[in-house]
Amino acid sequence: MRRRVMPKPTFGMSHRKGGFGRRGSSVTLIQNNVQHSYLRTAKITFYVVLPVVGLFVAVISTYYLPPLAAIPIGLVAGTLAGGLIAGVIAIWPILRAIWWWLPEITLVVLLIGGWVYLQDRTNPIITGLAYASIIAAIGLPPIARRFMVALLWCLIVRHRLRTCFTSFLSTDRHGHLPFIGMAKPIPVGERVWLWLRPGLSLEHVETQLGQIAVACWAASVTVTKASTSNAAAIYLDIKRRDVLRGLVGSPLTEDLPTDIPAAPRPIAPVPAQLDLADVPETDDTDSAERPAKKNGRPASVNSTPAQTAADSDLDWI
Repeated sequence: MRRRVMPKPTFGMSHRKGGFGRRGSSVTLIQNNVQHSYLRTAKITFYVVLPVVGLFVAVISTYYLPPLAAIPIGLVAGTLAGGLIAGVIAIWPILRAIWWWLPEITLVVLLIGGWVYLQDRTNPIITGLAYASIIAAIGLPPIARRFMVALLWCLIVRHRLRTCFTSFLSTDRHGHLPFIGMAKPIPVGERVWLWLRPGLSLEHVETQLGQIAVACWAASVTVTKASTSNAAAIYLDIKRRDVLRGLVGSPLTEDLPTDIPAAPRPIAPVPAQLDLADVPETDDTDSAERPAKKNGRPASVNSTPAQTAADSDLDWI
């Protein structure tokens, strides 16, 4: 009889049974191998920082305190420094997940915090009117509406990039993905700053641009270097529109004069039929311009008969 081994729990993973004929499903925010990799790195960092910082603090403390008092101070300082750095490394996957959702979290906090603040200071009617006026100021003017739509696409692109990187972009054995920075709107779409992990390069990302464009619901994607001294920093330009197709008004047309009269052009008569009397006669008597031909060969310029091949042979006899 085999014993079924249950998988270890992972942060962000929820198990449930049933649901449309499926026995179970899971939603994972942090992969199991990524979590164990950062925990192992945190332990190593703690044991390295503890003696280094402790010894450094203890040596400095000996100038002001007795040696017996400097050693405990060094141990405490090393433990605090190592624990702080190791804690940051251990929770880095959680911090990265918070970074992915930071704009949405900030927006929700501002909306809820603003509503609660206005509720405490005023009545619900004034609070509703204030929020309605903000929504109208953002949605009614075309410029503000286009700007908000561009910001919304920047939020969507960051999550779409994370999804497509998880799906088909190769990672290392610990499952590390490229770090997705801030996205900003550009005339053709959005530009996203990325920091590549070891094992990836700009050339490797170029081979996946078609799949990235499909994942981001865009027309095309281009990649460029973000730094001349570091190949890990790149830009991804998500193109959704072609700005060169629109009509651009030129201010030069306003400087053109409009009171210039049209100059009449003479119209030559068109002959209705061909008549030899309309063809001018030419004088072919000038022998200098048109040399005469003799036996199919042109004559010499000084009216001297051209020497043939037979006459040149006679000169040798």
